[in-house]
Amino acid sequence: MSGLRERKKAATRLAIRDAAMALFEEHGFAQTTFDRIAEAADVSRATVFTYFPTKEEIVFGDAAAAVDALSAMLAERPAGQSTIAAVRAWLTGLTGWIEPELVLQLRLAHEVPSIAARRLQLHGGIQDAMADAFEAELGPEAHLAARLAAASLIAAFGIVEETAAARMEAGGEPLSAEEVDALLEDAVVFAETGMAAVAAR
Repeated sequence: MSGLRERKKAATRLAIRDAAMALFEEHGFAQTTFDRIAEAADVSRATVFTYFPTKEEIVFGDAAAAVDALSAMLAERPAGQSTIAAVRAWLTGLTGWIEPELVLQLRLAHEVPSIAARRLQLHGGIQDAMADAFEAELGPEAHLAARLAAASLIAAFGIVEETAAARMEAGGEPLSAEEVDALLEDAVVFAETGMAAVAAR
């Protein structure tokens, strides 16, 4: 029964987000109200708030949960597993990181300051979690290097998003799972090389 309940909740959450994103695309973010979203998703206004307390949260879907998952994974990683290995595992477990809606997400981030701020906040959460893990791995004397490595990874992820969105916006097909994996792996290898150089000093 609990499995059925969870599936229903997931379906409701997805229906709300799909309806909202379609409205954002057609009418704009400011013009799309919670009442309008509720009507399009065929749920009550209160139900929309239950799943998404703000419209900004709708835009980024499960991103906040993904950040929490990364923090937990880094905190609970097995002894001997490097931060880079944990980040790789986290990326492998993500679904929908690069999706057709990314074009709309980035466009809204450019147009709406509150969405841009939320995107920066989410990226900052990822960066902080990785930086803390890098520092724990290398020691407090590597404070600056740990934060530089985490910042370089976040910058690389941003470039991956922009690259994928630009291709889709130009009319190309969305990146395949293999292409996304290759781009993200390049970002991880870049940071890994820098961390190896720091560790070898």
